[in-house]
Amino acid sequence: MDTYMAAWLGGILMGAFVVVHFILIGRGVGGSTGYVCAIKHLTNTKSLFFGYNLDPMKFFFSIGLPLGGLIHLIFIQDMPFEFSFDMGMYEDVLPTSDVLKAIALIAGGILLGTGARMAGGCTSGHALAGGALLNKVSLGVAMIFFITAIAVAQLLFFFMGM
Repeated sequence: MDTYMAAWLGGILMGAFVVVHFILIGRGVGGSTGYVCAIKHLTNTKSLFFGYNLDPMKFFFSIGLPLGGLIHLIFIQDMPFEFSFDMGMYEDVLPTSDVLKAIALIAGGILLGTGARMAGGCTSGHALAGGALLNKVSLGVAMIFFITAIAVAQLLFFFMGM
């Protein structure tokens, strides 16, 4: 038997976390800033692209995301772990070779990270934290994120279907 958390419950918990984090810490939460802080700390770079000082709260939030998935996989999911590049419906638009698929996914991750830095944060920072605080810039950036994601997905399926 598989155990899944209801999406609405996950949404409520995420929203509550954002509000509690802001009350306790006094800052919004976001995932990409934690990774930026880690890269800056590990490389000791002075680049303005990595312009944040190490923020332990954001760093631990960012590390907690994959760790939470791993904990769920180990303790809650009722199926054995199987490493796979299976991307479901996106198999039609990704290369068939696992090596090329990995390169495409890494390139996509780099583009996503670069875009998040240029936008001043990622979707969790803008949509969750900025949205909860009714920040107009964050709401606008989050709309741009989602509109762009929908458009790119539609274009991929359109051109790959030709």
